[in-house]
Amino acid sequence: MDSQIPTSFIPKDTIRTNLRTRTEPVSILSIISLLALAGSLIYLAGIYTYRYQVYNEINNPCTQASGVGSCGLKASLAIETRELDRAKLEGLKQLDTKLKNGATVLNNHIALKPLFEFLGRATNQNIQYLKFQFDKTGININGVAKSYEDIAYQQKIFTADPEAQKLIRGFSFSNFDLDPKGQVTFQLSLLVDRSLLLYINSNQSQ
Repeated sequence: MDSQIPTSFIPKDTIRTNLRTRTEPVSILSIISLLALAGSLIYLAGIYTYRYQVYNEINNPCTQASGVGSCGLKASLAIETRELDRAKLEGLKQLDTKLKNGATVLNNHIALKPLFEFLGRATNQNIQYLKFQFDKTGININGVAKSYEDIAYQQKIFTADPEAQKLIRGFSFSNFDLDPKGQVTFQLSLLVDRSLLLYINSNQSQ
């Protein structure tokens, strides 16, 4: 009897083909990334759409559709410019020139009222001004005082009074003499700050 029994390595059962496939779960991070990408694409598309609309509103040429004209901003501005009345433009230009010239004259107009008011406040009661002369160098005043002491006191006022220091740039008493009544006649040369004589300043102070 043969002791070596042949064995077979062929499996008795058939190989199973219905094995389950392993599925990986979808990550939350992947979902968020996809949503962010989709949002970015939508936002970018919206920006380009808006830019396109704005560009058309500005640069569209005039078109005629259904009896209604449609123009971009540039074309509308060009039409309005052409339709402006040139005569009115010339009139407005001339008016602007006149207003500027008028403002220049007004700003340089001389008003004497502030000068007289200042002298009324800053003059010794024993001094009287009789005659005023104005020129480019200043103001020449002829006056009379009761005594030489009154003229000396007036010089002190012009020198020490705060308002006089601000408005008077220089002064000089000269040509002293006596009138038949024994009063002292004199001539006063006065140089005042130009702001005191400007009409526009006197009008604002009222």
